[in-house]
Amino acid sequence: MTSPKALAILTLLPSQRRDRIVDFLRRHGAVTLQQLAQAMDASVSTLRRDLDALEADGVLDRTHGGALLRQQHYSTFEPDPVAAAELSPREKRAIGYAAAAELEPGQSVIFDSGTTVMEAARAVLERRIPLVAVTNDLAIAQLLGSSPQIRVHVLGGMLRAGSNTLMGDEVVSGARHIRADVLLMGAHAVTDGMLSETEPEVAAVKRALMQAAHSKRLLVDSSKFRPRAFMGICALAEFDAVITDTGLPTVEAEALAKAGLKLTQVSVA
Repeated sequence: MTSPKALAILTLLPSQRRDRIVDFLRRHGAVTLQQLAQAMDASVSTLRRDLDALEADGVLDRTHGGALLRQQHYSTFEPDPVAAAELSPREKRAIGYAAAAELEPGQSVIFDSGTTVMEAARAVLERRIPLVAVTNDLAIAQLLGSSPQIRVHVLGGMLRAGSNTLMGDEVVSGARHIRADVLLMGAHAVTDGMLSETEPEVAAVKRALMQAAHSKRLLVDSSKFRPRAFMGICALAEFDAVITDTGLPTVEAEALAKAGLKLTQVSVA
C-alpha cells in the first residue's frame, strides 16, 4: 500500500518536487539517489529524471548515483548535525552495530566526532561492556557517560560552531598523550584512496587521532565515497579496517581489497 507521504509527493507537480530536491541539496550539499528516495519516498526512476532536468537547468552537477548542488562550494560545505543525521540513517545504524560488535571489554577506544560514530556509541551502550572511551564530541561523551561501565575522557578544545565537535590545538595536543587500542573514525569524503574534510581544523584533529590508536577503523556509509572535500586527512591505506554498507560500488570494494584493508559490508533490511 502506498504511504500517505508517497501519495502526497506523487501528486506534486514536477516543478514542486524539484523545488523540494533543491531544498534538500541546500541542506546536505551532496546526496545519492538512494538517500533522496528514502527522504522523499519517491521512486529512483522519477528522481533520476528530476536530477537530469535540474542539471540541464544548471542547478546541480550529477555524480555517479547522485548529485552535488552547483551553487554550493561543495569542498567546504558541511551540513549541520541534524541534517547529517538524516542521511542514510539505516546504513549508519548498521555500521555502528558492526563496529561495536568488534570491540572487546576493557579496551580503550577513541570515538571520533560524527553521526556514524555516534551510532557505534549507541550500540556500545546496548552491549553493556566496560570500556575506557576518549572523544572530542560532546554528544558522544554525554551518551557514553550515562553508563557506569564506561570511563569517559573528553579532549578539551574549541567548540565548532553549530556542532558538538571540539577542535583546535588543545585537542591535537591532548591526543598526543594517548595510546588507545582502537580508533573509530568517520570522514566527510573518501576519494581515490584519500580521506578529506571540509575544514583544516577538523582535518588536523583527525590526523592527531590517527596517531593515537593502535587499530584504526573507518566507519563510513557508501555515499561518502564521493568527490574530495577541501582538506586532505590521510591515505585510506593507513587504516586497518573499513566498515561500510553493501551499497559500496564494486570498483571501490576492489580498491580496498587491493590495499589490504579488512572490509566489512553490512546489509540494511
